[in-house]
Amino acid sequence: DRALSFPVNGHEYSLKFIEGAWDGCKHLFNRRELSFPSGLLPIVQAILDEHGIETLTQEEKKGSLPEFSWKTHDLELRDYQKEAVREAVKQKRGILEMATGAGKTVVAAKIISRLKRQTLFFVHTKDLLYQARRMFEECLQEEIGQVGDGKIDLRPITVATIQTAIRAFGGQYGKSIDEDVEEVDTTELGGLKHELANHIQSTPVIFFDECHHVPAETCYALAMNTDAAAFRYGLSATPYRADHHDMLLEAALGPKIFRANSSRLIDMGFLVAPKIRFVPVPGSISRRDHSDYREIYLRHIVDNPVRNKLIADEAQAFAKAGKTTLILVREVQHGEAILKLLPKAKFIQGADSARKRAKALSDLGKGSLKILISTTLADEGLDVPSLNAVILAGGGNSETKALQRIGRALRPATGKKYAEIIDFYDQAPYLIDHSRKRHQIYKTEPRFEVNDGGIPDLQQPTPSKKRPIQK
Repeated sequence: DRALSFPVNGHEYSLKFIEGAWDGCKHLFNRRELSFPSGLLPIVQAILDEHGIETLTQEEKKGSLPEFSWKTHDLELRDYQKEAVREAVKQKRGILEMATGAGKTVVAAKIISRLKRQTLFFVHTKDLLYQARRMFEECLQEEIGQVGDGKIDLRPITVATIQTAIRAFGGQYGKSIDEDVEEVDTTELGGLKHELANHIQSTPVIFFDECHHVPAETCYALAMNTDAAAFRYGLSATPYRADHHDMLLEAALGPKIFRANSSRLIDMGFLVAPKIRFVPVPGSISRRDHSDYREIYLRHIVDNPVRNKLIADEAQAFAKAGKTTLILVREVQHGEAILKLLPKAKFIQGADSARKRAKALSDLGKGSLKILISTTLADEGLDVPSLNAVILAGGGNSETKALQRIGRALRPATGKKYAEIIDFYDQAPYLIDHSRKRHQIYKTEPRFEVNDGGIPDLQQPTPSKKRPIQK
């Protein structure tokens, strides 16, 4: 029970914890049923082995489904991709940590072709829905099913949004702590609700793309409804959580079984190295300022004319040099404010149609559009190899987001030797600690070149809660 527990964020403020009625932890071992999520079996097995307790593990058979003869047509895998496929098929479950640009969907297609069983591939945005469908159809030469964005079409291989799939079980989507903007997908299930639920519960192979979102309550609930999934995999460049609830990832999908981070792929020549430059934003830390985080964020980031002009100036300098630039913001209001300073740019957000978003990204990729402003819907799934620069305008302290946003620009392209990244050193309450944390995160990748201008404050460590020690 102790090994399969972890402290809940903010538990120290709970009345139950203060009164001693709760230990502040989420427990994944069910004492009454003596059960636990099967992804945690390796942890349990290790504890029993340590105490010399012999065990017999028996896998329940869920019935047989037809096998298919899928093949990946003319698909040559890189050596590390072959390694990822081998480990996935051998281990049957687990998390594949693959940096942005490592080819997660290609690896998934090869795993699907090897297993030859009915498959569900879960995504959490409409952009990823269509991107995964296109990739699977290209790799496997098969018609791929779709669940989401107004369509329910179940096939042997189906890509489904979590927002639609969870409603088959009466649930509603709640965004993950790692998401700044909640994706809206209001697909009606109608009379197909039970058919969809049965399909999810009977499918033997499942994938969760960008699996660091799985621990959000709705995503985790969905994973726990995939009863027949003897093969279950998570894919992510950053398979850990901003709230440190990493154990839920293992519970739903199994342990990490493969890793190919950005620095490894840069050394192999499959990604370009980033040059990260911190731009200081004028400001001051006042002990008299007792504003809450929301007020601070609006004043110093969203509605800060000095900072927004710095962003616009950096983007215009890139455009003048013939470089394409993506400006990432966390809020629509912020994107609109920057757009007023950059009339030749375009702005896309979650409420826009998939077609409008795809057109803007296509124009950016072709170079006919030099500057694109986007809410963080572009954090994941963006595939524009020719992108030269990313301006991280939204701040934040999520380690998953920080690395993923940089990864948007690391895909190689003709004539592209490196990627340029602009981040900001914000001198305001809360925000200064966030800037320091992002600086520390970038330093964890040996091949990232970080230019902080010698700002002394960026060298200061940020106070952080230690992750629970897990057996």
